[in-house]
Amino acid sequence: MNLNGINSVQPSLVFKTKEAEKPAENQQVQTTSAEPKKSSDAGCLKNYFAGSVNFGGHHCKTSNFEVKKLPDVPCCCCGKPMLRENDLQECKKAVAGAKGEHLAATIDEYSKYMRADEKCAATIIADKVKETGGDVGQGMRATSQNLRELTGQYANGILDGLDKMAKEAFKEDENPMSSVIAKAREGIAQGRGLDRSTFVEQLEKAGGRLGEEAQAKIQDAAMDLPQTFNHVQRIYDKYAGKKNEEIARRLFSTALTTAEHIHPHSLGGPDNTANYIAECAGCNNPRGNMDYAEWLKVHPEYPRKAQEHVEHVEARLINGEIGKDYNDWPIDVRASLSKESGGRMVLKVLNPSTIENMRRERGLSGKDVTVEDVRAAYEKQEAEKAENK
Repeated sequence: MNLNGINSVQPSLVFKTKEAEKPAENQQVQTTSAEPKKSSDAGCLKNYFAGSVNFGGHHCKTSNFEVKKLPDVPCCCCGKPMLRENDLQECKKAVAGAKGEHLAATIDEYSKYMRADEKCAATIIADKVKETGGDVGQGMRATSQNLRELTGQYANGILDGLDKMAKEAFKEDENPMSSVIAKAREGIAQGRGLDRSTFVEQLEKAGGRLGEEAQAKIQDAAMDLPQTFNHVQRIYDKYAGKKNEEIARRLFSTALTTAEHIHPHSLGGPDNTANYIAECAGCNNPRGNMDYAEWLKVHPEYPRKAQEHVEHVEARLINGEIGKDYNDWPIDVRASLSKESGGRMVLKVLNPSTIENMRRERGLSGKDVTVEDVRAAYEKQEAEKAENK
């Protein structure tokens, strides 16, 4: 199994989002249906996205969405690498069968596939089994009594890194972000825990005069914090008495690749490729039918990560890992995300003709296209568009 993604560089653009109400902690889970839809689905999508958009999408069950089947794709929302079911099984087997220092090393190796809450729980377990030589179940049970304290220690470690990043970014000993971080530490010390959404929003406001690239790096680091201490507690509450295989699967299950309905299925969003984008279960399920104005408060990094996601898919499309009938998908998903988000998300994408030309050139050169090649093609495409005006 290849669990290493296409090499990528961090885009320099940070998308600003509008103010929105903070979502409730428990959200309705979005359901996806594999039931056949009427042939008018594409028409329904066009009607929903009223305007002059010419969609090339086609009816497709979520299970047959080709982008979802690709290995090593970053989630369109959180940007972390996603796992297909067979990849998840390999990660689960490795963690469930290890003990002591070997288990701690295995958790460290595969932690890049864990989402923030799961990574916090796994790190706490790893630290314990280094001392005891136990397995994942024993490590979880041994840390359950003082979990809140251990979660606080874990969060403070991330806050240490954030404070260092902030000071380097401002090039001063004192900066607005450090005061926000200090207040977060105070809340942890007093037993209130930490709410990531509120903290990240405050951190972004405090760093308003920083450049976009510096803001993006700090935001990404902050998103490694658990959502709340209660989110970590819930993992323990449900799995502390389970078998090793069940615990190990839970640590990776939120990384499972799913097909996200851009316009929620529960609100009439059709099963159509123009309404799909690949997203991990950890981001897809909690969103439910939440409006993007709300969801971007939970995941403010979504616009940047959606751009990275599309770039990865475009490279794979050009390299022949997805069928040519997906040539229109980038422009379709750009229009869908822009419409559904009220213009908050506007992506750079390649036109179908550019994709076809790059696929032809790749065939002649025999060299695979990279994400960096895709980004260079954006500039070339825009330059050609300007010349033709």
